[in-house]
Amino acid sequence: MQQEPTTQRQQRTDFKIWQQNLRKSSNAWEHLLKNLNPDNFDMACIQEPFLNPVNLANASSLRRYWDVVYPTGHHTNQNRTQVIMLINKKISKNKWHAIPIQSTNVMAIELSGDFGKVRFYNIYNPCDHDGTLH
Repeated sequence: MQQEPTTQRQQRTDFKIWQQNLRKSSNAWEHLLKNLNPDNFDMACIQEPFLNPVNLANASSLRRYWDVVYPTGHHTNQNRTQVIMLINKKISKNKWHAIPIQSTNVMAIELSGDFGKVRFYNIYNPCDHDGTLH
């Protein structure tokens, strides 16, 4: 069970990202969900996510606090998705969008605000080759 966020949130000016390679482990996925407090983190960049039999990342409380973002070709590509991003629902969907990248190993979002625009990339590079980089 994910930690419940507090009802009163102090105004934060930072942006915190949780990054983890789950190695496709359901135990690691459950640990992440228990510790990824939406009051403390704005985004999670996950490599080798645990996906259910229909190729989705899910849990009973996940979508309550997080928007799950998959790579562009997740639903059409034969290759297994190696990256996902979780975006805190406190960030308006009008402030971010996914950047189309044709890879199951690379994805990105662009976040807009008073600061301008910034892009965040989530990249999985397997240890046995450097094909993601080409």
